[in-house]
Amino acid sequence: MERDGHVSVDDIFQLLSHNRRRLALQYFKQYHNPIALDDLAFRIARWEQPPAATPARVEVDQTRTALQKTHLPMFSEMGFIEYQTVNQTIRCNDATISAAMESAINVIGFLFDERNAAGDE
Repeated sequence: MERDGHVSVDDIFQLLSHNRRRLALQYFKQYHNPIALDDLAFRIARWEQPPAATPARVEVDQTRTALQKTHLPMFSEMGFIEYQTVNQTIRCNDATISAAMESAINVIGFLFDERNAAGDE
């Protein structure tokens, strides 16, 4: 994933392909280090519910497990976070996340500009 401090655009789009990872990024942007895994799991489970619904404990537990086994390792491999398993806290690397998102935005902008330029001919 991360090569010499650089995250490929393909890896960024792979990361963004899953709703829970996009929700986690939203949470990382809103809250400051350290982030408790239980708080992140509850918030994501809550965002996945219809408005005014509260997630059941089992839904929060399933979300936490998915984060631990699938999503947090991907964030960690990309250098976006450090996850301390002992105290179940997450520390975000805001600079790495921002640089990666900027790269993705630049690619999308380039593709959109190319499409518009082709349509102008």
